[in-house]
Amino acid sequence: MIDVTYLKGLFLNRREDLQLRLGDMGDLLEYGNPNRNDVIAFTEYALEIAIAEEDFGVKESLFYLLMNAVTFQGVARNVEWEPLADVLPTLDEAILDYALTILGCSKNRKFIKVIEPYLHSPTENIRQVAAEALEEINYIVEEC
Repeated sequence: MIDVTYLKGLFLNRREDLQLRLGDMGDLLEYGNPNRNDVIAFTEYALEIAIAEEDFGVKESLFYLLMNAVTFQGVARNVEWEPLADVLPTLDEAILDYALTILGCSKNRKFIKVIEPYLHSPTENIRQVAAEALEEINYIVEEC
């Protein structure tokens, strides 16, 4: 179920199977057809939790959820990603990959200046993801 209350419950009652349950929610975002407004509210809450989460495995699972919401449910333009942009320098490379991609999918030009420094990352993958994110922001579909 893609529901903020359910997600809150998972974190209030953390169990050993938390990552498994988050994975199941990611699958629902990928293969399901949830209510769009529920997905937007869920994504906003998942972002708050993801930023604050200290356990790397759980944090990565939350970013997987965010990517699925953006990729399969198309909510990138409906969520305020500024809190994510603010924490980019603190993110591990594996999570930074997700974060840069999400910011690119938002198509929000205000993130260009946030993403550009990552074009000079010592890590080739991060440079590539940053370039792709900037391309995504600047990509304009021509109407026929």
